[in-house]
Amino acid sequence: MSARHQPAHPLLDHLRATRSADAAFVITGAHVVTMDPGLGELDADVVVTGGEITAVAPGLAETTGPDVPVLDAAGCVLLPGLVDSHVHAWEGQLRGTDPGADFAQYMAITHGGVAAHMTPEDIAIGQRITAAQALNNGVTTFVDNSHNSRTPEHSDAAIEALLGSGVRAVHAVGAPVSGGAGAHLPHDLLRLQKEYFTSTDQLLTLRMFDLAPSVESWTFAREHDIDVVAEMGTWVPDLDTLLTSGLPGPGHTYNHCAGLSADQWDRVADSGAAVNMVPRSDSQFGLGAFIPVLEAQRRGIELGISCDNEISYGYDMFTEMRVLLTVQRGLSFQAEWAGDTAAPGRMAPRDALRAATVGGAVNAGLADRVGTIAPGRRADLVVLDLDHVHTRPFGSWVGTVVSWANHANVDTVFVDGHVRKWRGELVDLDYGSLVDAAHESRERLWAALGATVEDVRDGRGMLRPG
Repeated sequence: MSARHQPAHPLLDHLRATRSADAAFVITGAHVVTMDPGLGELDADVVVTGGEITAVAPGLAETTGPDVPVLDAAGCVLLPGLVDSHVHAWEGQLRGTDPGADFAQYMAITHGGVAAHMTPEDIAIGQRITAAQALNNGVTTFVDNSHNSRTPEHSDAAIEALLGSGVRAVHAVGAPVSGGAGAHLPHDLLRLQKEYFTSTDQLLTLRMFDLAPSVESWTFAREHDIDVVAEMGTWVPDLDTLLTSGLPGPGHTYNHCAGLSADQWDRVADSGAAVNMVPRSDSQFGLGAFIPVLEAQRRGIELGISCDNEISYGYDMFTEMRVLLTVQRGLSFQAEWAGDTAAPGRMAPRDALRAATVGGAVNAGLADRVGTIAPGRRADLVVLDLDHVHTRPFGSWVGTVVSWANHANVDTVFVDGHVRKWRGELVDLDYGSLVDAAHESRERLWAALGATVEDVRDGRGMLRPG
């Protein structure tokens, strides 16, 4: 019996009601894709105790006591929660504003357009929308590149929205690109550390975000033991000086890496920094014809993948996995046909899933907590129900997950052992009220640029100011 079609079960009420540190439950009957090299794939039961995975093996449900709830996930796939290595969550209510935008137009819509008009509450609404989309898609962790922290109040609103959403996130605070705001940064990061990030055992962690990295900002981060997320590419001023400064290293995460030279790629790899590809964004916005995935693979870099934003396309890590797989294979064939005998081989679906789990955890600096299903890891788990027209019949388990599944298959989601989606529905969220707030927010923001909903929907007067 699939999780989707099973009758009402006491597990949900049990997990909502209990506050006990040792509260336990079992997921039974699923095909478990652990992404752990020692465990592999197996038909097994998974025991969760106090938000931690404590056992993975067949037959465990039969040995638990009658007071331990059991989720029957027979016929389903159990995955580690997906990890999005890079998303600008504050833009959530702007989804679909301009499906045809290139990078200049995207920047005009956001940083040159609505960003200066956003109140702290607008930021919070965007964060909540993105968090809901993530959880609905089986993304239990994302790296939140928050580059519209105009005032301390904007940062507070962004963080508090994430705290209320139940998602696991790395909140990377960044100054706005335009509008003269953001003078409180980077020093306000020290206040945020003291007010929100006093514990390492919590769902949120803090980083600095740099759209245009500099030796000065990275020196500040190192001096105060703050990790860094950066939009890396040819647009970074004096990139060679930055990469040879001794400042890059583990604890740094680089998005895009568009246009880097071979020597620059070598320095990134040697530093131990994490790298993520953005399979749709780079081509959509013109940051490169395709993602530079082969350059990263040549150097043995553990890749993550990311969704970036929803201005032009929907939030969907399943699509990102598919595009990564397709583009990497095309580029690998192309290199082989050109006589490149050292070109990386073609990815398989498991490699794409690894980027969305293990690689994402590396990019988030959480590889010791999430990304795999194994004893000692936090219980960030996703039950995929394959009993749908688009996934029946199916062949390979992992192939089906990567190349056929979508958000409709995401039946149940746990973050740190807490239910965030249950039998296809988000839990403890009035999404209708959130959408109403998002409508009001975006329409006011669009109006500040002289556009209406009708302009956006019929293609007239798309939000491309300047």
